[in-house]
Amino acid sequence: MKISEVIQIIKDHHYKEWNGNAIKPETTRDKVLYGDVDKECTGVVTTIYASVEVIRKAAKMGANLIVAHESLFWNHGDHTDWLQDNSTFKYKKALLDATGITVWRDHDHIHAGVDWEGERVDGIFYGLSAELGWLDYRIGNVNRPMMYEIPKTPTRDVAEYLMEKMNLNGIKTMGNVDGYTSRIFIPSHVIGPTDNQMLTIVEENNIDTIIAMEITDFTLAIFMRDGAMLGQDRCVLAAGHFNVEEPGMKWFGEVFLPTILPAELPIKFIQAGDSYTMLLRKNY
Repeated sequence: MKISEVIQIIKDHHYKEWNGNAIKPETTRDKVLYGDVDKECTGVVTTIYASVEVIRKAAKMGANLIVAHESLFWNHGDHTDWLQDNSTFKYKKALLDATGITVWRDHDHIHAGVDWEGERVDGIFYGLSAELGWLDYRIGNVNRPMMYEIPKTPTRDVAEYLMEKMNLNGIKTMGNVDGYTSRIFIPSHVIGPTDNQMLTIVEENNIDTIIAMEITDFTLAIFMRDGAMLGQDRCVLAAGHFNVEEPGMKWFGEVFLPTILPAELPIKFIQAGDSYTMLLRKNY
């Protein structure tokens, strides 16, 4: 089966409308970012990001199609015209050429949803819930779960659990990490324009802990810190964008894709790895 056929099967099992808008070929992020789609597919790798190490590992296992959720060349839309003289671009391009890897991005489609157990679910955030074992704790939109109510748990234990399940080196915290957590919120992005809305959601839903992808220091983050200083159980566990969404790509590769692709086609999830390495101040 050709790589183009594998990609088409995957696309055919996704919804074609996201946030009320049709996913159009000319504007979607979901394009072949690099490589030849007319050759036989020898294996599929899912990952959050086709890093240099993921490319090397995919080639070592004999797979030549990487299905990645995020961009390949470090910008929205994966434009490369401005990178032609960039040394890192040249090295990564040479690696892709040498390994014969094709990279296809699945971002808009997987968020638009797949059919799973009779429901349309956001593959990333449903997958995250499944990997964390939190499907029974979903509140709000259970098909795109961003909010959970768990049994009351020390917040430090929640942080430890996330680090274990996401295979993280550490986690940055803001607020009262020594309090308790029962209500959890995962904001999509906290980067300015919708920060007031996110703050209101936290207040109206009695959120104890935010698991953050991006978070602006001078809005929601300091709101949570002030709440903690006033004795509230409010804490931010700033895991990072790729780290939060990566379990969804694990679920997608290990659970969903085997149900739609030929059984003889090898499929493997490769973790791109924790986005951060934590350096702690000496004698602190």
